[in-house]
Amino acid sequence: MSQPRHPQLLDVIAVLKSEGDPELEVGDVGTVVEMLPPDGLEVEFLDRDGRTRCIATLTVNDVLVLNRDRTRVA
Repeated sequence: MSQPRHPQLLDVIAVLKSEGDPELEVGDVGTVVEMLPPDGLEVEFLDRDGRTRCIATLTVNDVLVLNRDRTRVA
């Protein structure tokens, strides 16, 4: 199995750790909207109507990248 990919701008991510942020739960899905050195991320989370619910500052260790590069198999 391959290593998890480091998040990049506009990646779709899932929250793995939400310690200290009452607006987030493990499993919430958001979009990386800003990269913060050295390993920080600003992530936007939307409500069901597509409006911004919150923007959270997380680290790369707090998230899992959901979108992947397509790999040709045959």
